Amino acid sequence: MTENRILNIGFIGFGLIGGSIAKAIKKKHPEYIITVASRSQAPLFAAVNDGIVDNVRTQPDDSFSDCDYIFLCTPVVTITKYLAQLKVLAKPGCIITDAGSVKGYIHRAVSELEMDNMFIGGHPMTGSELSGYANSNAELLKDAKYVITPTEKTSKEQLSAYASLVEDMGAVPVVMDYRLHDYTVAGISHVPHLIAAALTRTVQKYDDSEGHMHLLAAGGFRDTTRIAASSPEMWTQICDANRDAICDILDKYISEMQDIKKHIAAGKNNADDMREFIEKLFTDAGSYRNSF
Repeated sequence: MTENRILNIGFIGFGLIGGSIAKAIKKKHPEYIITVASRSQAPLFAAVNDGIVDNVRTQPDDSFSDCDYIFLCTPVVTITKYLAQLKVLAKPGCIITDAGSVKGYIHRAVSELEMDNMFIGGHPMTGSELSGYANSNAELLKDAKYVITPTEKTSKEQLSAYASLVEDMGAVPVVMDYRLHDYTVAGISHVPHLIAAALTRTVQKYDDSEGHMHLLAAGGFRDTTRIAASSPEMWTQICDANRDAICDILDKYISEMQDIKKHIAAGKNNADDMREFIEKLFTDAGSYRNSF
């Protein structure tokens, strides 16, 4: 549990994730004060009407000097700018965090600004193909893994307090090195999104003139490609920020697909070997998938 006092929690950017975090916090602690700065004002006034947001700003100002935590929920490419502003605005003891899916880029910026003693990275492993505050929901955080990436200067007390706040959201804190985080999410999130987009485009490009693939696409195809409908702008930024890890996992995935193709093609001359390979492929994959 968080300490027994009323916290002031700031948000810069307030879309799906920021709104869901704020709703989860307010659900547990309605007495906490939520201050939000965002260029898009309409969602903020909706959040005020919902009883989620207490103070609305168009940009970070002196009101953020009262915050105990500040969540950066903007695109990765703009976070550095806000970090520099918050270095001046934040009071001693304030924890600045983020909700981005790539940590290395942000941690490097934090170190360059010499803010390692006041920053803890965060990544709630949840989301939706939908976006915006209107689609936010406290239940998105319920039982979700919430990765915490401390710096070398994060104290035990800071880490413990932040983990408690995550637990108050209903999420499960998982402490990781930020480099391991980026490699991990490349495998379980970033590359799968690219695969879904590539599969969707393949069907679109190579369907017959009457569109029979489109006509017959059912649950399996829709489930596999659901995440292809995600924000193009966001995924451009993610691929830019996590380029090395994504390319590493893509190389490994392409090698796996080439191996599968090789065995299927060889089945023309050695059907037993192909059947044995495919059976083992789905047995091993199914066993691992069912362990989640």
